[in-house]
Amino acid sequence: MNITSTSRNVRMSPKKVREVTRQISGLPVARAKALLANIPRKSAQLVAKTLDTAIADAEHIRAEWKETDIQNRVAEIKEKINNKTTDKGTLARKYRHLKSELERLEEYLDSDNKLSSESLFIKEAMAGAGTPLRRWRTRARGGGTPIIKRTSHIRITLSDE
Repeated sequence: MNITSTSRNVRMSPKKVREVTRQISGLPVARAKALLANIPRKSAQLVAKTLDTAIADAEHIRAEWKETDIQNRVAEIKEKINNKTTDKGTLARKYRHLKSELERLEEYLDSDNKLSSESLFIKEAMAGAGTPLRRWRTRARGGGTPIIKRTSHIRITLSDE
């Protein structure tokens, strides 16, 4: 099962964050945390925060989700999908999110490890460009020069497979 955590609009350019995310991609969680603790960059701290959030999400799901509750929820979603499907076989727009939720729950039921912290590894770690902050610096003869302060979105996906 995959767990994704995202930090949005982090005030650092994506180029600086990508240098760190490339180093941890594909590593087990414990090793990635140790590596991030030893990298002397601000971006390593930001990536470590996002990784901690993803780990906490996985632990929460492991602690809170019970197998029987998930099976009942899967049955409810399947029934709702059958009720909201039109004669042509398409699902009403308002209920399209149910398919992805059903997929996620079934993936959890099929998983052997059930998100144990020892088996988690970083499937994907990436940094993309966020919305830049635009500022202006005054220049000669009433002109101006743009200053672009870049932001980034950090996304980490953990998997137990």
